[in-house]
Amino acid sequence: MKPAHVGLIPDGLRRWARANDTTLTDAYRRGAETVVELLLALQRNQVQTVTVYNLSRANLARPSDELDAVYAASTYFLSTLIPARFDPADCGVRVHGDRSLLPDAFAAAARDIETAMTGGGFRINMLAAYDAADELRAAHQRALRDDCDINDAFEIGEVDLVIRTTAEPLLSGFLPMQSQYAQLLFLTTPLNELTPQHIDGFIEDYRHSPQLRGR
Repeated sequence: MKPAHVGLIPDGLRRWARANDTTLTDAYRRGAETVVELLLALQRNQVQTVTVYNLSRANLARPSDELDAVYAASTYFLSTLIPARFDPADCGVRVHGDRSLLPDAFAAAARDIETAMTGGGFRINMLAAYDAADELRAAHQRALRDDCDINDAFEIGEVDLVIRTTAEPLLSGFLPMQSQYAQLLFLTTPLNELTPQHIDGFIEDYRHSPQLRGR
């Protein structure tokens, strides 16, 4: 069985910039382009949903030069790369997090892409200024309002496979409720050196792994 929902934590770009003697702006821009190629590979592998961890709320305490590079790459990702590479009739995009903490251009790109990309065949979630406690509180309020179980009140569903592009075995607050039974994959290959062929291999490995879900 293939994973229906893959989480992608594209990490390690600051180290990649230092190792390759390039700027943070260039490293993050290349990272955005790489993420699009990985998304296309996941779509080709019949994954239905991918959630990309762009920024946690805690990340917003980073130095302004680092954040400016992330913001520029993220806006480029939403406003240029996604519309150019995905069919809006098939692909839907949703940005989750506290947009009031994001720059105006980033927040505007999020609004525009959500309006333009509404297809139901392939879903891209982007977590930006995301905090798991905020998500849990919002789900609790929806559960009370709709008189449903809290597990049914989350806007993002259960994750099957999480891929992080650094070897540190950390989820860093990525969808903790939805990732309870996810297979976790921590890589030594940097994000900007990952290829669609790597994705093919990860999906094939997942297919041959037992998915017990606590049973």
